[in-house]
Amino acid sequence: MTQHGAYSIIVNIREGMQQQLNDLLQQIVDDDVETNTIVPFKKITTIHFARFVMLDKGNDAEGRSVPARLAFTTNFDMPLNNHLKQMVDVAGPGLWRIFAMCEGFPQGDYNPELLETFLATNNKKSETFYVGVGYRSVQQIRNENILRNSINDYIDSNRGALLNQSAIACRKQIIDFVNANPEMQWAKTPEPAASFIWNLMFWGKLIVVLLLFIILIPLIIPFVIIWMLIMLFHEINEKQVPNPVTKDHIRVLVNKETQLVQAQFSALGNLKPGTFRHVTMMFLLRTTDFLAPHLFSKGKLSGIPTVHFARWLVINEGRQMLFLSNYDGNSENYLRDFIHIAAKQLTLMFCHAEGYPKTRLMVFGGAKDAEGFMAWARYRQVITNVWYSANKQVSVKNIYNNGKIRNGLYGSMTEAEAQKWLSII
Repeated sequence: MTQHGAYSIIVNIREGMQQQLNDLLQQIVDDDVETNTIVPFKKITTIHFARFVMLDKGNDAEGRSVPARLAFTTNFDMPLNNHLKQMVDVAGPGLWRIFAMCEGFPQGDYNPELLETFLATNNKKSETFYVGVGYRSVQQIRNENILRNSINDYIDSNRGALLNQSAIACRKQIIDFVNANPEMQWAKTPEPAASFIWNLMFWGKLIVVLLLFIILIPLIIPFVIIWMLIMLFHEINEKQVPNPVTKDHIRVLVNKETQLVQAQFSALGNLKPGTFRHVTMMFLLRTTDFLAPHLFSKGKLSGIPTVHFARWLVINEGRQMLFLSNYDGNSENYLRDFIHIAAKQLTLMFCHAEGYPKTRLMVFGGAKDAEGFMAWARYRQVITNVWYSANKQVSVKNIYNNGKIRNGLYGSMTEAEAQKWLSII
């Protein structure tokens, strides 16, 4: 079973190099993100999604200066060392040109060993990493989409002959078609299921934590009450910071949404100062990171059914939060889902950011203030300079349906089961 990772590197941009770096990243876009000669993403077969984001120089919540930074992130098929090696092998000289404009990077002629060391040592772990389409490699997603399209083409070409047959007979002909196709030999065998040991480890950790929580409830409740009272005091006394978003800013962001199926979202916000806020936020982020694989699966991040990958990063010595996601649809609908489907859950995560709509006890209010939430999200959203998707024509729903289509090629079915299987093709 393929495991997924979230690679993140966030480094200061050297003084005076911002425009040159911006121009180089724009050249990647202009020359085609997939096939350009700087970072030809399509040749890096371990990447699901990747992006470069330039973060402007600014100030944190206490007015302290924050330098201009470059963020480069990937969602990739593990292991990490294989992913980094492939990036260097395929795009080493281009990555060298990009990071040479950043502080702390080795200067001089291209050196693949130094580049790989730099990428490995500067990898920043996400506080929360969410996977919506787990345990599927880049190639598996691509293959299963080709499988579905090929079966659809076969049905369209033979609709007359198939129309009056039983569902079982139709299924058999489809299976025979797949088995006879040399390009579909991989589909002759099902994907290996999770082993007993894997399932034991996956669910065992959660069960142990829940048992400990149940045992410690009598001790935890008084502590939680005191903690919530302190949080309420902070919420009442914190001043609301405005979000002066402009139509021009929104227009620039929306114009970046060029894909028909998928889109990306990048947002940077200052975190509210104080140890209490910081400790609370880190606890919630890391708890979510632990629970997410168990509670939020099949593309449903807190009930939002369109998310491929998402991550929360606390950066700049704990002064800012960077949120990055890859999802289906457009940003307007995506943000509306935050309001209508996952307001309380995501308010827990975002209420520690400056300018977020007023909350009470971290779950009440917040995103329920639709106008305030939209202004905050748009004001904090930043331009993604370069964005790449390996399978840009498939939605989360497509990916799971494609898996069901593949699984339906094996074993026996009743007439009703065969009809149900055919209905998703």
